[in-house]
Formats: sequence, structure tokens, C-alpha cells
Amino acid sequence: MAELAALAERSDSADLIGELVLPSDSPDAWAVVQETLCGPMECPADLDTMLTKFSETDPEPKVCSFFSDFDPTTSAAFDLAAFMQTGAPLMLEVALQMPELFPSGTTVPIFKMRSSWPGEAGSLGKQSYALTRRQCACLLAHSFFGSLKRPPDVEPNDFRFTVRDLFVGTAVSPNSAVTFLNYFGSLARHGIPEGPDDIVTFERLGFKKGPLPWQWEGNEKPLCKVEIVDGNIDDCAADVHAEFANAFVGGGVMTGDAAMEETLFLVKPELMVAMALQNRMVDEEAVCVSGAQKYSSTSGFGQSFEFAGEYDRSRRPDPPPRVAAIDAVRGGGPAMTERALLRDMNKARAAFEGAVELATGHWGCGAYGNHNDLMFIKQWLAASEAGVRKMYYHDFNRNQSHHIFPLIRKLGHLTVGELWAFLLELSRPLVPCNMKDFSVRVADISTGKLKPGGSGETRGLRRHSNPGAAAGAAETLPLALEETKGKSGTADPAHSSEADGDAGAAQRQQEEESEPEEPAVVFSLAELVAGCPDGVDPMMKEGSLSNADFAAAFGMSRCEFSKLPAWRQGAAKKKVGVF
Repeated sequence: MAELAALAERSDSADLIGELVLPSDSPDAWAVVQETLCGPMECPADLDTMLTKFSETDPEPKVCSFFSDFDPTTSAAFDLAAFMQTGAPLMLEVALQMPELFPSGTTVPIFKMRSSWPGEAGSLGKQSYALTRRQCACLLAHSFFGSLKRPPDVEPNDFRFTVRDLFVGTAVSPNSAVTFLNYFGSLARHGIPEGPDDIVTFERLGFKKGPLPWQWEGNEKPLCKVEIVDGNIDDCAADVHAEFANAFVGGGVMTGDAAMEETLFLVKPELMVAMALQNRMVDEEAVCVSGAQKYSSTSGFGQSFEFAGEYDRSRRPDPPPRVAAIDAVRGGGPAMTERALLRDMNKARAAFEGAVELATGHWGCGAYGNHNDLMFIKQWLAASEAGVRKMYYHDFNRNQSHHIFPLIRKLGHLTVGELWAFLLELSRPLVPCNMKDFSVRVADISTGKLKPGGSGETRGLRRHSNPGAAAGAAETLPLALEETKGKSGTADPAHSSEADGDAGAAQRQQEEESEPEEPAVVFSLAELVAGCPDGVDPMMKEGSLSNADFAAAFGMSRCEFSKLPAWRQGAAKKKVGVF
């Protein structure tokens, strides 16, 4: 395998859709800024006056009343009076420092789509731009006041760095707004770090269509270690954190949305600057931000989202992690085609470049509707190819992903190339998006009924079909030729023929009627309900019941249980007491 080419850093005007129009570059514009920001600051309503003043030159001027109308019961953790004493003065101070922080002639670029692509295919390209923390605070302050306008040569949909929208207009979101304000309150309380390491770096990574900088087929790299953990990704000590992004980084944070990405940008407002510098990502690109600190704590998501106070930085020591923003393919479409699999794997591989340890989770499994186990496997492949030593997988809802732990145990001995070949065999008969049967196959892998078999051209699935056979005896079934049933119960014509239909039906009936082998170590139901014996997967306790005890406890065979949707399996396990 060819060595990965060195990262290429390029930047010229052809890579930009424009640059930020800094008000300090225009004497007339700066005079208005100074006059407005040097006005009275005696009560919260004075902030409303400033935001309203800057909106007067907008195509659709708006009146701000957020601070005049602020209800203290909105957030018990936010003290507006204290903010007016410390945070607001600092916001004005850093905003007025723009001429010193961005001297005349300074270019703050807005990188266009595909600008990260290198000159030739087969290497990984990079665009990079760095700012000090004080420069980030200055830009964020101007975005709050509305004095940083959209450049005239940039389309409205391409400029989303509009913090003011959290306070003015139809997208006002009180909890999102106070979470942002706490950023300046925290800086006022602790000071803006000015050390040589207090730099926030914004990178755009990408590769050109054509030969890849890496390979999947025949890749002999081992799979990295995986640890399933609870808690927030942004508290993890890993040096790289995955960010489940929109193609436009930041998503709907400026319109009051509060999913994973939006919440992350609110608690780490320095990430918002990426919304000013980076245009939409294409399939072959990722955006990474290094050095962004976490300033706030929150609780809940969506409508339950609330500001919960200042973040305790002892929960995650410095240095801050690199945040790798990656958008996923939409589930429900052709998500299981080879093209879709590679699209996500290659994007994640680019984003994970240089990571030693990675913190990630259910990427693309919320609003995008992807399959938890499939997205885990794609990230495992990408992290392993990138040379990641360990992947911390944050599992927020084990009802939807209780197969991941056994997948790690059953497949962890494979190489990257072997797991990729196995994934293709699992998915090809299920194209474009038969997630129901994919879930059944994952369950069969978890229980040992399906195994990777053979090597090279003979690779296939090994399915235990004869319970009386010796341990380890299995039949190799090339998955690309195996018949699969859709909702109608008919064979997939793309992977079967009329001639072998009867044989395939007989094979399936034998598999369905046969009972799997007894577990190597069996525990009683009482032992499993009382605790988790040594060597038992806590998320798969039922796998350690004897076949007879399993049928008595669940009222069905293991085969019947494995075909239930994940939520019904979880409900049954709770009822029995082994969840």
C-alpha cells in the first residue's frame, strides 16, 4: 500500500468565495461602530438599543427587545445583572479592539467548497487559518451586535455567522442566547488566555475524486481498540472529538436548534467562527477546529435544552481537543450501497487524520435516520485506517445499539480490509436500504450464528446450521449469492435464480427451525437477574441462558427473538429482568 501523501497546505484567492468585511477597514463604518458601542451602558435595555441601531442598515431592519423583556425565570443559572457588570463591558472592549487585532490589510478568508482539494488525486489537501482567542472573541462580539455584515459577493445562504439572530427576529431562543452570553461572562471572570498555545485553528481537509490517499480493499492494518463509554463526547480525554455536523458547519445553531451540533457550538462559541470561515462541505471534505474551549454546561436537547451554568474545566484537562466536523449520508435512501458506505468512510477517514485517540458516538443516527450498528462499523474502519490507537464510543441509548459490544468481540481480530470485505457481503444483498434484514444479520453476528469465513476470493459468511455438529463446525455461505427476503417474503431476484429457489428455501427453513448451540458457559436466570457474572456481556446477558431457559423466560426461541426489532428486544429483556 502506498504511503499517505503529506498534507498539502494551499491558499490563494481562487480558493475563496470572499473574505469577511471588517468594519474597522472602513473609516465611515468604524465611526458608526465607535459611536454606537461607546454609548450609554447603564441597563440591559442599552444592549437592545445597540443591536437595533446596527440593524437599521439591513435590508429588513429589526428591533431588539430581548434584554428589556428578559424573564429571569427562563434560566435560573444565568444572572443577567452580573453579566451586565462583567460580560457586557468585556464584549464592548474586545469589539472596539478590532483595529489592533486585525490591522489594515488583514484578510479573513471564507473558503469555498472543494478548496481543500489538492492539485492531484491520491493525496489529502488542507486549508488552514488560525486566530487568537481574543480575535475570536472580537469577531463573535461583532456578530452579536450585528456590525459584521454579510460580504456583498457572498450569497445569503452561504453566510450564517449571525449570532444576533439568537436575540432579534423570529428565531430568538432564550436558553441558546444566555448560553452564548455566558461565554463572555466566563472570559470576564477568568480573563482571555493570551499564551502561545491559546490559538484556535480552523482547517478544511479534503481529497480529490479519483484514486484515494488510502485503500480499503486488502488493507492489512489492524482494527483499533474500542471502549464503550457513557457521558458527553466533549468531556472525553481523547485528542480528537467527532462532531456530527450539517454540511454547513454549525447547522441551525443561529436559529435556535439544539441538537448535538448546535449544543456543542453554544458551549464552545469559538467553534462558531468556523461558520464565518468555511462554506458548505462537499462529500470529500471535513472541517476541523483545534483549540476551542468549553465554557458552559447545558442539559437536555431540543425543546428541553437549558443553560446549566459555567463548565467545570476540571472535568476535561487541557489542551482542548480537535473537533472533527463530519456530515453523514441520509438514512432511508440508498444508504447501504457501496458508494454510500465509501462516502461516509472516506469523509470520516479524512477528519480522523492524525488522531491518537478518538471520541465519537452515534453519528448520523438522529435526524439523519441511519442505522446505529452500520455507522459504528464505518467509523471503526475509518479510525483504524487513520491509525487511531483507541476509539471511545459514547453510547447514549443502548436500546438502539446493544449489538455493538458483541460486534467488537466477534470482529475485533479482523484487519481493516477483512472487515470492509465482510461489510460488503453483509450489505450487498440488502441494497439500497434494507435495514430490517441488516439488523437481523447483525444480531446473528452478535450471537455467533454468522461469522466471517474464508479469505480472499472465498470469503463468505459462516452460518451455524446444525446444532448437533462439533463445536466450530460451520457452513460457508457466500453472502453475495445468498437469497434474502424482503417484506413480501419473496427472494431478491438480484441475488438468486429460479433454479436454486427450492434449495434456498429449504436451507432457510432448516436455519429457522434449528436451535443454535448452547453457550459455552451457562448461567441460570436467577444469577443473571441478580447481577452480571464474570465474562458476561452486560448488554447481552440473555446470551448466557441455556436454550431451554431462554425459551421459558422469553416465550420464544433465540431465532425468533433475534428477528424482533431492537425496541421489542429491549422491552422483553426489561420484562425478564436481564436488561
